[in-house]
Amino acid sequence: MQHLQPNTNLQGGKYRIERRLGQGGFGITYLAIQVSLNRYVAIKELFIGGSGQAINDRRGNQVVVTNSANQASFMQQKEKFKKEALRLANLNHPNLVKVHEFFEENGTAYYVMDYIDGESLRTKLNREGALQESLVLKYMQQLLPALDAAHRQKIWHLDIKPENIMVDRYGHAYLIDFGASKHIEPNSTLTTSLALAYTPGFCPPELSDLSNESPEYYLQAIKDIGPWTDIYALGATMYNLLTDSIPPSKRRLEKECRNAFMFPSNVSPSTQDLIVWMMKVNSNERPRNVSVLLSRRGINEKTTDSNRNADRYVGSGEETIVENPSSQGYESANKENDDSSSFWNYVIGVLIIVVLIAGYIYYNKGGFQTSKPQVEKASYQDYFDK
Repeated sequence: MQHLQPNTNLQGGKYRIERRLGQGGFGITYLAIQVSLNRYVAIKELFIGGSGQAINDRRGNQVVVTNSANQASFMQQKEKFKKEALRLANLNHPNLVKVHEFFEENGTAYYVMDYIDGESLRTKLNREGALQESLVLKYMQQLLPALDAAHRQKIWHLDIKPENIMVDRYGHAYLIDFGASKHIEPNSTLTTSLALAYTPGFCPPELSDLSNESPEYYLQAIKDIGPWTDIYALGATMYNLLTDSIPPSKRRLEKECRNAFMFPSNVSPSTQDLIVWMMKVNSNERPRNVSVLLSRRGINEKTTDSNRNADRYVGSGEETIVENPSSQGYESANKENDDSSSFWNYVIGVLIIVVLIAGYIYYNKGGFQTSKPQVEKASYQDYFDK
């Protein structure tokens, strides 16, 4: 078998494997029990398998390199795997999976992270079909601050798609699988080689264009990769969830522009505009970072009793209120008018009360009499009590 079997112990019995959760080209994820705390955790194991790229095989629990010529490549991937664990361990956001431990064993490497009792959005989409706009926007409100937390650490995910978003049974969304992520050092170089994930429809043009370039060209890629790269993929993810269709390709977007999108009639114009903006072929025309995306456009949840006028996004220890855009665009031209109208309604109301009080005193008390202040005071109170 190419994966660890149930009841296999790791770290001297600290963890016990329950079952395999999933497997990709570069790793296997297991459900395990942390014995001392009697709680579920997820453990990711470095295992490079799959057709055309298999480097590893398994002999019992031991992971071995099938060809000695691949030893250097495996060691490089193990170092990358460790950096992935360290990056995740240093991120702190409730919608990012927290990594708790890294260790080497069985000839390979592992890291331990929180277990999410739920399913990926790809699984949900396959089962239910296109999702409701309000639900997609709810997920985006949770994921954007999480993505912002990663970007503030100069980490780009570079593989956002429904498969890499988990939703637990309480409806909380989590951004997972930073295996393709890249970290930008202060000297503006990538910490790892640009072995990029490429998922048709979700891969931004600046990444897909690199697939046919020479290795020397990769050194220039840093200028084209940034927060806007993840924003494109997140927009493509929104489109996929709302339509149950693969997002349009770069060629179609260049040729047909907005007509390349086939939105259902139940998706609001504001959300359509948002996705079109996020998926601009020219990265300079997209939102440059998550803060710009929220402040200038907003991803606003459908109005509810508890969230009537504003959307809240929490990130980096701060709470920001993002006003709902009007149906005619993202800048509300009516807010100032509404404020002005409320002010003058208040002034008119006060003037009416003053006139009524003055009339009451004048006609019922024979004018403004200073000799009976207590009676007049009582009369005012009686008026307001009515």
